[in-house]
Amino acid sequence: MYKPLVAYSQTLAAIFMNTRHNNIILILSCWTMTFHLTSCDNLRTGRQLYESGLEHYRHADHGDYHDGEGLSEAIEDFEKSIRKGYKDRDLFEKLALSYNFLNQDLANEERVYSLGLLAHPKDIEFYYRRGDCRKELRKHRDAFEDYNKAVVLDTARMSEYFSSALYQRGAMRYILGDTVNAEMDKQIAQSITDHDLRDYSDYCRLWR
Repeated sequence: MYKPLVAYSQTLAAIFMNTRHNNIILILSCWTMTFHLTSCDNLRTGRQLYESGLEHYRHADHGDYHDGEGLSEAIEDFEKSIRKGYKDRDLFEKLALSYNFLNQDLANEERVYSLGLLAHPKDIEFYYRRGDCRKELRKHRDAFEDYNKAVVLDTARMSEYFSSALYQRGAMRYILGDTVNAEMDKQIAQSITDHDLRDYSDYCRLWR
């Protein structure tokens, strides 16, 4: 009468051992895959990670919208590239744009432009773009400093950002209480702009 019970017990034991064996194999496979992927990243140079991120970025661009998964993969590779010490200007620009297109992550955009400016301290566009981020984040003093730096660096007044940076500098001055110099900035910006600029009393309500 015990033979069926013994056979049943043996079957359960075999199933348990087989399951345990399969779980061990699965765990080892996952560990091996993780180690392999990590090792691949460790072996890739900063430039290679940038180029990989650039491919993800381009594939995520569908003209009228950007694919979120592709942007996330681009961001991951771009961030790794920076940690590897790669400092090409386009890396910082594409990473900042990826954060913007993905979810308008202003805090990370600001951080990336700050990293970009450490590598490219005279980049007028990076100062202007970081100023925009800080304006949106209501960091008025910091935004003023960035717009001011963009204006001061453009000694020839040839940058496409000059008139806009001047107007935005005036807007931050207006918010910070320096209305006299704010109006002077607006007048100069208006003199080199082909459309009417909004009065600060109206425009600055958006950023207070």
